[in-house]
Amino acid sequence: MIGILLSRVRESLRHQKLTQDIAFSMGSFVVLAISGIVINIVITALRDAAALGVFNIAYAVYIVVSQFAVLGLHYSVLRHTAYYHESAVERGRMLFTASLMVLALGFLAAGAMILAQPLFDSFFSSTNASQAIRNSALGLLLFPLNKVLLAYLNGLRQMKAFSILQALRYLSLMVVVSAVAASNMPIENATFGFLVAEIITAVATIAFLASRRLASHLVYCRTWVGKHLAFGSKGLMAGMFAEVNSRIDVLMIGYFLSDRATGIYSFAAMLIDGLYQVLAMIRINFNPILVAAIRDGKLDQAQRLRVLSGRYVAPTMLALSALLALSFYLFTSWILPGKGLSEGLPALLILMAGLNAIAIFVPFDNLLMVSGHPGYQTGQQLATVIANIVVAAVLLPVLGIEGAALGTAVSYICGITVLLIFGRRLLGWELVRNKVKQYG
Repeated sequence: MIGILLSRVRESLRHQKLTQDIAFSMGSFVVLAISGIVINIVITALRDAAALGVFNIAYAVYIVVSQFAVLGLHYSVLRHTAYYHESAVERGRMLFTASLMVLALGFLAAGAMILAQPLFDSFFSSTNASQAIRNSALGLLLFPLNKVLLAYLNGLRQMKAFSILQALRYLSLMVVVSAVAASNMPIENATFGFLVAEIITAVATIAFLASRRLASHLVYCRTWVGKHLAFGSKGLMAGMFAEVNSRIDVLMIGYFLSDRATGIYSFAAMLIDGLYQVLAMIRINFNPILVAAIRDGKLDQAQRLRVLSGRYVAPTMLALSALLALSFYLFTSWILPGKGLSEGLPALLILMAGLNAIAIFVPFDNLLMVSGHPGYQTGQQLATVIANIVVAAVLLPVLGIEGAALGTAVSYICGITVLLIFGRRLLGWELVRNKVKQYG
């Protein structure tokens, strides 16, 4: 039986592009997961939970601010790359214009983040955290450009290159952070790793595009400025809210509690982020297919993706969750028993329960954006963030880090519920039953 299953997997990998793309994306996820685990373990083992809290507070702020820096233009590039897949001229104008725009935006965002250091110092009541945030700001000079270039590769379904380049970014950050943690330098210097990772990723991505001649007719086009701003401005808040929701728990713990509590929680949340990335890698591969299916009015192709998700995602996530929970218990109790990380186990289990409840729908979480409804995507993500903040604000002061975990778990369910409602109203697609409404 196992031999037959492996044979079918090999056959699928040999002949089906989607399967190949997902396989490469999962390889990138493995690198992401290992990098995240190594970063958290190295900082905790060589420093302490407070140092881990400082790094993760800075990381959370960096991710949130980066969404303003890119202004949603990567969503515009992703959709229009897939839409104009056959027109190299239009793609070249679109890409070059977007690249110039995000370079300017990245410069402004980096400057604003550096100037805001006193505000971060006051908000988090931690000089170390505010200095780490200031150092991370330099990465914003190139982060928006990399988001646009990688979105372009995603739109072209160049998923092998996309996955390798993403993995390169994670590995670069891991090396820098680990080197700083192992040295005598202050832990806030570890966030210079964002700049190093973005430089390496940008150089490698541009070199790949040039070598494969995937980006020609690179001409500035004022018309595309308007198109990008129109689409990106509607999608900006969607991307921002999505990233805020993935980091708001850490930021709120940093505000209400201590660097130590932030470090304990963020170690558990790191594992959940890894689980979520499994689903995100599938979503990345689904996005360009959904664009084409909706553009051509062939929702049956989208329905086939929903069948695949329903068949494989839920059991896979349950198995991974059980494995991670056991690994977390053994690691925190037997390998690093004196760091206090075992206090994060209840929060980990709460987060796992919330994510597993909506797992099969997460690969379609960008459905509203890729179908040309970025405003509705923003509404969905806003509902997610509001639910998270309200529940966490009420429960965190009472229950501690478990209250933050409950806020995030509730937000998962709330966000997917809104997606299901909008998907049915806008596209006539009932994702739960996988039925498409027949008009006329």
